[in-house]
Amino acid sequence: MKALENVKVLDFTTLLPGPYATMVLADFGAEVIKISSKSKHDLVLEAEPKVEGISQNQLWLNRNKSTISLNLKSKEAVEIVKELAKDADVVVEQFRPGVMKSLGLSYEDIKEVNPEIIYCSITGYGQDGPMANRAGHDINFLAKSGILASSGRKEEGPVLYSTQLGDLASGASNAVIGILLALNYKNKTGKGQYIDISMMDGLIPLNSLYGNVYLGGGELPTLEGDFLNGGSCYDFYRTKDDRFISVGSLEPKFWQIFTKAIDREDLKDKSAYDASIKEEIKSRIKEKTFKEWMDIFNGLDACVEGVLNLKEVLEDPHTKGRGMVIEFKVKNTTNKQFANPIKLSKTPAIYDHPGKEIGIDTEKILKSLNYTDEEIKEMEERDVFK
Repeated sequence: MKALENVKVLDFTTLLPGPYATMVLADFGAEVIKISSKSKHDLVLEAEPKVEGISQNQLWLNRNKSTISLNLKSKEAVEIVKELAKDADVVVEQFRPGVMKSLGLSYEDIKEVNPEIIYCSITGYGQDGPMANRAGHDINFLAKSGILASSGRKEEGPVLYSTQLGDLASGASNAVIGILLALNYKNKTGKGQYIDISMMDGLIPLNSLYGNVYLGGGELPTLEGDFLNGGSCYDFYRTKDDRFISVGSLEPKFWQIFTKAIDREDLKDKSAYDASIKEEIKSRIKEKTFKEWMDIFNGLDACVEGVLNLKEVLEDPHTKGRGMVIEFKVKNTTNKQFANPIKLSKTPAIYDHPGKEIGIDTEKILKSLNYTDEEIKEMEERDVFK
């Protein structure tokens, strides 16, 4: 049995947030039908590199999904969607507010054919408010969230992350949580509902501890102004060979181990919260190479870890032990992907197949709706599947 094997999802999403969210559902058994257009370019799903002619991103993000190509500007395509929606549990879309309505596929439209539908919309700024229709990317949502104003260095300002926090930690994760909440409510009441996920909204609570302190009357968070953002010894330190280690030895017991390990026991009665000794620690860490420090700290429980590159992470025994990379065979090529990080003891993630070429299941899906070969051929001639 799969955790979500009784759930059918229609996925209209693009780029990263929605595709990742629906992949999580598919990994746990949901029947996810990816609805997209062959003629519409997707910045993420069509990016290089290609594996046997299919984008690596598509092989990953469309994992475990079926795929149908539809030109949603065609009335026939809209009717096909409504047929699919009749026994669906969830619709997930990621257009700007109003686009699905203009296509005749809004929550209200789908609710007419399936009153119990759960309909999730993922956008940058939500369905209402002054910025609802404004375009944006992860960097913009982060900039507007308040997080970047206290993330970085005083001399250089905010720093870019190499991951998409708004897309994944906010958009995708909150979409999955919202859908699961709505499914539980539906199981109890038989009623569906609309879910409005804003990536901007989801980032605001990620201002976390210091944001919450500010709400309670505390100081405004600033660059290097707090002990968790560079205003203490909790930080990254450059080694002799220009690599970095992370030091999180905040608690006294870890601080004692740390100061002894770096041969600065004269600092043991100080505190990790004391930024005045930071330059001394920087100087000491620069005296040894990354490997020399890790040879010392790997055997100690001091909350000190090396900053690894992705190659090192994937080769790390712990990563391998946790099974965080899976493999598929794509024609004659072995395709590696990130595994699902959620580990359930009774119903773990299942990896049935990698993502497929867009539209490859179109005919199969249409025949499941009782369309004939002749009808399918006629629709193809009218660019319904374009």
